[in-house]
Amino acid sequence: MKHTKLCCAIGLSSVLLLGCGSDDDDNKPVEPPVEPPVSTIGINDTETLSVNLTTVDAEKGNVLLTLTGDDEMLVTDASAFNLIVMGYPKEGDSPVKYKLGWHQVNHSNCVADDECTMAITEAESGKYSLVLDSVEWKDAIDSYRVAVEVKGEKAHLELAFLD
Repeated sequence: MKHTKLCCAIGLSSVLLLGCGSDDDDNKPVEPPVEPPVSTIGINDTETLSVNLTTVDAEKGNVLLTLTGDDEMLVTDASAFNLIVMGYPKEGDSPVKYKLGWHQVNHSNCVADDECTMAITEAESGKYSLVLDSVEWKDAIDSYRVAVEVKGEKAHLELAFLD
């Protein structure tokens, strides 16, 4: 019986020692969550601007573009756009006077004009949809070019044709 009591005492002591093996996780300092790097910048905060055409549906006057600024961050809250969509006929399809080819323009200037006739939507950060109010093309139009201007308080992307 003594032997049984001694075994029980040793077993119980072992269980108590192993059961209390806390490593004090509660006392470790809690590290703050890591914030993702800022990937956007407001139009009035950036000092540089660049535009990349995503999609052009010139026949309907729709242009999708991505606007980036300082450190290649996506630019948000832009609303001052100037959009020109030019249409050209097939080469040699029409007579040319004074050796200058003809073209047709659909245009909206929301930089200089008080009334903007273009729908500007920021679909997601830095991605803009520009839709001209009304577009009418001659049947002979075969190819198109797009020019864009964007303006913020610190940066101004001059009107230029995009490829």
